[in-house]
Amino acid sequence: MTLPVLCRRAFYDLRQDLCAQFMTTIVVSLSILIFAFFTLLYFNLQRFVERFGTELGLTVFLTEDTPKDRIPGLYQDLAGLPGVEKVTYISSEEAFKRLENFLKDEKEVLEGVDPKFLPPSFEIQINRAIFQLERIKQLAGEIDKWPEVSKVQYGQEWIDRLYIFSGFVRIIVVITGILLLFTAAFVVTNTIKLTVYARQEELEIMRLVGATNMFIQGPFLVEAFLQGLLGSSLALGIVFAFYRFLQGIEAKSELLRGVNICFIPWHYTVAIISSSVLLCVLGTALAMRRFLRL
Repeated sequence: MTLPVLCRRAFYDLRQDLCAQFMTTIVVSLSILIFAFFTLLYFNLQRFVERFGTELGLTVFLTEDTPKDRIPGLYQDLAGLPGVEKVTYISSEEAFKRLENFLKDEKEVLEGVDPKFLPPSFEIQINRAIFQLERIKQLAGEIDKWPEVSKVQYGQEWIDRLYIFSGFVRIIVVITGILLLFTAAFVVTNTIKLTVYARQEELEIMRLVGATNMFIQGPFLVEAFLQGLLGSSLALGIVFAFYRFLQGIEAKSELLRGVNICFIPWHYTVAIISSSVLLCVLGTALAMRRFLRL
């Protein structure tokens, strides 16, 4: 039996029970839609974490008794460390000016304060190509042991929390995706079961007159394929429209400008559609084997 014949029979059956088939496709679409929204959230959160991490650097505070002639040597030592892209020396006077600019209208509280109360420091930018949180921790631990160093800061608590939260969202996305994909497959399978029950006499007659297994179950598999394909495609289309809407808001909003919202990577998009189609077809095939004993 050729594929065009199977498709013609499947489209004929779809027209015969259009309302039920439409509702099934909508349920599949809603299931995939929820999962796709979670996936979009996860990838943008992950991108934000990676961007925040790549911009993360080390601030190395020196001790008060560090001689000035030791500064060039420390600069060379820091610049020569693996993974260090840029080193900037911040004197006590420059740090004091930064503090004044930060306080702006309230900088009068610094009147009479000696700029020397702020220790000199080095700001270290890590090479983005090799960025790793564990490497930053290791590097901070190594530098902190130097005799001229009083303290090393790099925002460990914030980056740790971001990575933990990102991992938590990833687990939610995976669990939600599995549950919703099986929900979609369950709905399609049960719709096919109801169709089989309604046409059981017709199918039995077809078997008696010598119809092959593929001739009987082929159109049902095509229906399941179409429902999985249309449902998941519709869901991803809605998510893409929402993504473009967010892009428009991002372009107009000063608060969101530079966030660079991204869409779900194309290979994940293909995987979502393929998984939806595969589960719907497999569920239908199992249902047909059980109820028709093929």
